[in-house]
Amino acid sequence: MTLITGFLGSGKTTLVNRLLREDPEGFFVVVNEYGEVPLDHLLVEGRAEALAEGCACCASLEDLVAVLASLRRKGGVRHLLLETSGLAHPGPLLGVFLSPGVREAYRLAGVVTLVDPLHLGLYLSFPEAKAQVVYADLLLISKTDRASEEEVRAAEEALRRLNPLAPLRRLFRGEGLEAQEALFPRRAQGFRLVPPPVHAHREGLESVSLVREGEVDLEALKEFLEDMVFSRGPFRRGRAIRSKGEVNLKGSRHPLRFHGVYALLDFEKGPPWPPGPRLNRMVFIGEGLDREGIQEAFARMFP
Repeated sequence: MTLITGFLGSGKTTLVNRLLREDPEGFFVVVNEYGEVPLDHLLVEGRAEALAEGCACCASLEDLVAVLASLRRKGGVRHLLLETSGLAHPGPLLGVFLSPGVREAYRLAGVVTLVDPLHLGLYLSFPEAKAQVVYADLLLISKTDRASEEEVRAAEEALRRLNPLAPLRRLFRGEGLEAQEALFPRRAQGFRLVPPPVHAHREGLESVSLVREGEVDLEALKEFLEDMVFSRGPFRRGRAIRSKGEVNLKGSRHPLRFHGVYALLDFEKGPPWPPGPRLNRMVFIGEGLDREGIQEAFARMFP
């Protein structure tokens, strides 16, 4: 079992999908989500299950144990990937993996932490982000196609100060290292666990989840997302740190998926919609979010 962590929007799902493409039948992914609307597990290109609302270190850890026990009974899984919420502290999770019953059923291969060099300075003000770096057995710097060499080197120096033992690798869209290195990370001086410190989320961090059936006009969607990420209009009182979703655009047979980190947005076309209702799903995580204003602006996109 490999724990894959990293702060909001650091590229965890991109790496997981890359690993799944190499052995789609050999892996099972447990995706821990933050927000009322399960979404992340839908973005995984293989066998996946959503763990619980909220980050795993705050949600009931018994839920995680129950999922692990259920998978063990079913069998047929050669390697388990646990993709954490961007707000999860690794300490309590590692405590579960080392608990009686779990440690006999699953061998923990290590902790892989992804880091976004474009926003590392902002992320490290969150205790969870620092803990994710400190606990890592392997540190992966993502989005190197967007960051300058100076930004990547600055990120490497900051990571080295926090965790001088874990190997550092640079990634480009999930590529840049052998799959086995990601699945079985090793510290330069052997695998070591640090006792978990007191866990506390940064005050004021919250999520707003939106779900609605129907079609969305592309221009209306662009205006909504731009107002959201640039804190304009009904969103001026808060700040979105992470945004993600999938949208049913008018005239398209494919959902439009988006991922955002602060004001940086990525878009991609998903596989064709399955039969049945087409649901628009969005999740925003940030500080001081105006829930009612966001919900009203979201509703206005639908005629």
